[in-house]
Amino acid sequence: MDKLTNLKDLQYCNNVILLSELVNKIVKDNPESEELKIIQKALIETIFYTNNLQTNFANCKIANSDYREQRNDALLELNELKEEIKEYEI
Repeated sequence: MDKLTNLKDLQYCNNVILLSELVNKIVKDNPESEELKIIQKALIETIFYTNNLQTNFANCKIANSDYREQRNDALLELNELKEEIKEYEI
C-alpha cells in the first residue's frame, strides 16, 4: 500500500470514529428519537460496507501480486528451458 492510500485510510478511520462517537452521544441524549436511531443504524451499515470493500480490495491486491509472481516464475522457467533446447540444438 502506498503512503497516500495509508493516509486516506487513516483519515477515513479518524472521521468514522469521530462521527460514530458524536452520533452515539446524540442518540444517548435523545433515546426517544427514532430518526436518530435510523441515522445511527445507517452509519453502522455504511461503516461495515466500507470495511468490506477495503478488505476485498486488499485481498485482490494480494491475489494479483501472487498471480504476477507465478507468471514471472513460469516465464523464467520457460526462458531456462529455451536455453537448454538451444544447447541441445547446437
